[in-house]
Amino acid sequence: MEKRWFPFHLVRAAYQKVKPGVAPRRAVIAAADAGKAAQREAIGALTQLPYLQGYNPASGKSGVRVFDEARASPGWNLAVSAHTVSAQLLDMRGAARHRWSIDSKKVWPGLKLDPGRRAYSEYWRRAELLPEGDLLVVWEFIGMARIDRRSQLKWASDNGAHHDLAVGEDGTIYALTREVHVVPWVNKEDAVYEDFVSILEPDGRPRRRISLLAAFEGSDYAAVLTAMPEAGDILHANGVSILDGSLASRSPAFRKGNLLVSLRSLNAVAILDPQSGKIVWALLGQWRAQHSPSLLGNGRMLVFDNFGGLKLGTSRVIELDPFTQEIAWRYGDKPGQAMFSETNGGAQRLENGDTLILESNAGRALEITPEGETVWEYVNPFRVGEKQELQATLTQLVRLPASLTIDWADHPASAAIAEKVAGP
Repeated sequence: MEKRWFPFHLVRAAYQKVKPGVAPRRAVIAAADAGKAAQREAIGALTQLPYLQGYNPASGKSGVRVFDEARASPGWNLAVSAHTVSAQLLDMRGAARHRWSIDSKKVWPGLKLDPGRRAYSEYWRRAELLPEGDLLVVWEFIGMARIDRRSQLKWASDNGAHHDLAVGEDGTIYALTREVHVVPWVNKEDAVYEDFVSILEPDGRPRRRISLLAAFEGSDYAAVLTAMPEAGDILHANGVSILDGSLASRSPAFRKGNLLVSLRSLNAVAILDPQSGKIVWALLGQWRAQHSPSLLGNGRMLVFDNFGGLKLGTSRVIELDPFTQEIAWRYGDKPGQAMFSETNGGAQRLENGDTLILESNAGRALEITPEGETVWEYVNPFRVGEKQELQATLTQLVRLPASLTIDWADHPASAAIAEKVAGP
């Protein structure tokens, strides 16, 4: 199959040409040099092309390239690559301790997909490890499923899940889902992508669905929608996480159980109150096309800023106070720190204070100390393309605690290895 990629530069150019105060929602489309027809074609391509399967030429490097055992935060790494439908649990040296994989046709027998969505059946976008080795997985724009440690299907839902999910303490699942339809007040002529947070029971049964568009409309933050495109992927929700309530004393918006959501098309991070179904807090202006926002134990927010680097075509990670917006730490702006991921990307604060950065399109993950030193680096060994000439995107790589028991794994660590991974 010929590999083609979604021309994000058309949408990005449209954003750059928008002038403040000049009907921003409509200006996004009007500003595109190619005109309305070409813009529609570009946005339509979002569901027609497997844009997560590979961008960069293969680097020739693979596996763990750097490992400072004395300083890296110990643990296990859950990795998802866009070269096939699978996920791996890796140790710190890059050895696979367990692998999950299941044929999409087994999960979705008889499911009819248009040519665009069919490409998304070829890999997972997101995986969440559950007790006893079960895995919750997301097929982008198709749905989600739960499989056991032997990759046997427990349940599946063709709910249009995409990008991200979160699991509550009681097993409740919060998943980003979407529907393609006409929303008259946004666009009377063309269907748009409306994003939702779908709430599911642990067994996959749907409980409730909250429209993020309506959540903004009915809130004090409705003005944020003035930056919204009038066609295509109007919100592009790409992250959801559950707040622990640690900042509730500073603002009731941050109460336990509220949801932190990321909206790429709006360049915004917001908090959704699932009880009222309304947005109760939002922040934008410090990043562009961001991914993976998270609240830290120190009261700050960590964000992967896809287009916020000082130079065109660079990304960065920033840590800032969500109330004062003061940036306390950053990576990507100094010489020797260059990185770029046009899509995806992630940042995770580790137990020892280091930051695990996911440069998705480059197929690379690196652990950075607070001083900016690299103490662990992993390069995805998998390739895509007719001649295997492209680097397969790492859609996910997260560090799991060293205390995690993996006696269910295909290749569980020996007592000696487990002790070494966990540290003294």
